[in-house]
Amino acid sequence: MEAIGKTISRNPLVNGDTERIQAQINEKAQKLRDFKCCVSMSFEEFTELLTAYATEIMVNRSVVGRFRIDANNEPIIKQLYLYFIGHPDCAWNLNAGLIFAGKIGSGKTVLMTAFLKITDEYTRRRTLVIHSKQLKNLLKKDIKDVFYDKRPMFVDDLGKEETEIKDFGTIVRPWIDLFSLRYDNGARTYATTNFKMKDSDPKSTDLTDLYGEFICSRMGETMTLVVIPGESRRLKNEVKNR
Repeated sequence: MEAIGKTISRNPLVNGDTERIQAQINEKAQKLRDFKCCVSMSFEEFTELLTAYATEIMVNRSVVGRFRIDANNEPIIKQLYLYFIGHPDCAWNLNAGLIFAGKIGSGKTVLMTAFLKITDEYTRRRTLVIHSKQLKNLLKKDIKDVFYDKRPMFVDDLGKEETEIKDFGTIVRPWIDLFSLRYDNGARTYATTNFKMKDSDPKSTDLTDLYGEFICSRMGETMTLVVIPGESRRLKNEVKNR
């Protein structure tokens, strides 16, 4: 589109209509971007799928009941839908990964896992799902052979892993080393965490304390931090009085 515009500008035969023609080109370019972003799935269909997958995850955990959409998670789910279809109205960077941060039990993992099940089905590109505790085992393998540095990855409970381990005398920093490789390759990364990127409370620990300013600045560049509001959604079992 840009090349066509430059050609028109240089052509004296249409020089008088350059602005009008350029405006038409820009309009059609925007329509193409809109068509490209649209997936033939309504918001209602998206929420039905998300609820079904989330409920399945809960059932696998032996949790009774269905996944609930409420005032706390509905705005996040609406943005997830826009993010999924690539709509320009999405408040998040469409070209970046996501990191869900929130209190323990706020539903971060269930929501992220259910969303990635939908994206995997539609893109036919399987996202590697691991817990942060598995990062140390991941780095003991040959990353180049299994594409851990390139494929989409979801790390659950980021910040709960060992920050440093020794591998035959070599100091390995599981998340820092892996993320550095993925950053260079532009790999899409998703994560959940109980930590914030930066916390105003000097007594609390944040991701910058764990990984340093350099890594966190790169995380902020390639991942949109989304805070999941609300208290714990986890049910508590109580003893029944007979």
